[in-house]
Amino acid sequence: MSDFEQFRQTFFEECDELLQRFEEVAGNLQPDENDNETLNELFRAVHSIKAGAGAFKLERLVTFAHELEDFLDQVRSGTIHLQTGDPDLIVQSGDILHTLIEYAQAREEAPENLEADVLEQVRQRNPKGGQFSEVQSAEKPRQSGKIKYTVKFRPHRELYEAANEPQLLLEALTDLGETEIEIDTSRIVELSKTDPMESYFDWIITLETESGIEDIEAIFEFVDGDCDLSIIPDETIAEETDDGEVLTSQNPIEVSTTPQNQNDKADGEKAKPSKGSIRVDLERVDQLVNMVGELVIAQAMALESISSEIGIEQINQLQALEDLTMRTRQLQEGVMAIRMQPIKALFSRYPRLVRDLSKKLDKNVNLILEGEATEVDKTIIEELADPLTHMIRNCMDHGIEMPADRVGMGKPEEGTVRLSAEQRNGRILIRVSDDGRGLDPDKVVAKAVKQGLIQEGEELSKEEIEMLIFRPGFSTASEVSDVSGRGVGMDVVRRNIQKLGGRITLESQKGKGSCFTLALPLTLAVLDGMLVATADERYVIPLSSIVETVCPAANQIKEMPDGGSVLSLRGNAIRLIDLCGCMGLSRKGLTEPLRKLAVIVETEFGRHVGIVVDELLGQQQVVIKSLETNYYRIPGVAGSAILGDGRVRLILDVDGLSALLPKSPISKSKTVSEIPAENEIQTIASGG
Repeated sequence: MSDFEQFRQTFFEECDELLQRFEEVAGNLQPDENDNETLNELFRAVHSIKAGAGAFKLERLVTFAHELEDFLDQVRSGTIHLQTGDPDLIVQSGDILHTLIEYAQAREEAPENLEADVLEQVRQRNPKGGQFSEVQSAEKPRQSGKIKYTVKFRPHRELYEAANEPQLLLEALTDLGETEIEIDTSRIVELSKTDPMESYFDWIITLETESGIEDIEAIFEFVDGDCDLSIIPDETIAEETDDGEVLTSQNPIEVSTTPQNQNDKADGEKAKPSKGSIRVDLERVDQLVNMVGELVIAQAMALESISSEIGIEQINQLQALEDLTMRTRQLQEGVMAIRMQPIKALFSRYPRLVRDLSKKLDKNVNLILEGEATEVDKTIIEELADPLTHMIRNCMDHGIEMPADRVGMGKPEEGTVRLSAEQRNGRILIRVSDDGRGLDPDKVVAKAVKQGLIQEGEELSKEEIEMLIFRPGFSTASEVSDVSGRGVGMDVVRRNIQKLGGRITLESQKGKGSCFTLALPLTLAVLDGMLVATADERYVIPLSSIVETVCPAANQIKEMPDGGSVLSLRGNAIRLIDLCGCMGLSRKGLTEPLRKLAVIVETEFGRHVGIVVDELLGQQQVVIKSLETNYYRIPGVAGSAILGDGRVRLILDVDGLSALLPKSPISKSKTVSEIPAENEIQTIASGG
């Protein structure tokens, strides 16, 4: 990729961030409320986009952005007061900006009248509207000869921190005319005192061009505030016009963009380096994460191969290995933190969606966001956008009733959709719920029978009926709309969630609403696990899921009619999973262990299950490798890992294992009196 292309790509990446924030903030605008903080943020976003577009000569984008910027400036100054329809107009303008940028990024010409209607509305609301094109024409000096300019350019460190490149600016100047470039190296310090983030070069450019001063300013507008810049038109090369008039330049003007605070600093005072951020390609971060993952594996293998040969006399070597383990873990945690970001970046998209759908469906709906500070792997955030969009559409279309119907049912006229996120047991739970009509079990079953998904008369539990909506092609919509009901629905959502190593469940109550719960890993890279053995195999149980480990006595275990077992522990009945049998292993030829261990784990929804194993081998950090990518999805298995012995081991999926439990009379919570011979048990908690 050339330097220019990299510069261009940086511009579009910044536009994406600015527009995302624009959409989030614009959704908070209300008529008759000129919120200066909100308006200032919108103005800055549009101004930054216009500045960059000017540097790349994206004329239509510059024109539209300037008109919108001027309108926002009039609003924030109080000249224009927001009226009914203005917030929607600003949101629509953001959509136009987004579309124009998409076409510009693809190097395609946008449809001719794409922005015409919205642009005309913006101009009508602005007393100064429509003057931009006239101002552009008036600003250009009337000349037929070349003008010589002296351009003095001193970049600040912030210019480099924002991934801008002076070379590209200088190349853009050469496109305007003949240039002579002189570099000033007087600020260079000794090599030992050099700060790699500081700027030490100045440039003095002599430019002969027919372009006006505003064309030169446009080149540097993208770095406005991140440099010292002066443009001095100091000589006109006289030429005759067609009517014989000789044009000359008089009264040279110096244009400076030096920030005021730079001039106010006392002599000798050193500017404090600003704490900012840098933009790094996600592919590079992925490569770094993979490299650190391989380092973790190599460190574990080294520790396992060497520690067994070290005696007490080599205790220093063992301590050095343990120190290496700690440092490797710190490195891994630091690298993983780079990929983590608040889920607010995802949640901020949906107020606009709910707002638009409310108008389209003629429903009054309030969106409540909770847990926006919860941090998740960036890859997971990107993959969740479409599934969450579809679920919110379903809540709005199928769940929330019409206002008149809600009032008739004794509900508030305004419906509520709630989107929340929280961390639990090393995973993230995202819930999408509504207070609408909920699922009608009879209607769902009738539809499933009609579509041939189940047999007529087949008995299903409440949970099984709810899970029918995740069957391919299933829909309860009576008619197809452009919101939902096209047959490509919750089955696609479920597959997308499963690809991320997660699962989706539904809880619904007729007349009261529904709640979709997505359980996902916090990261797709590493986890802390407990290594366990059963028969002649080893497995990894996520450490965050483990509550405790017990060695039960024989009288604590009760065999159930369905072939399963229940452990009586402190007044609770906990369903047991025999890992050996569940994984299809055989102890033939092996000595049966004298006592078995039950690893009590908590599922994502707060239920306890006991996994029966032969031995605990210790805690270990493992690098997750996707099993589905390299093989195919296996129920009860979350992924694989390479351990210190170099062998591949399976990482158990606690909830997946609990779902494999056979149906039984205790699959629902029961009291003591309903379980024969277990009077000491006060509560039965199912693991399924």
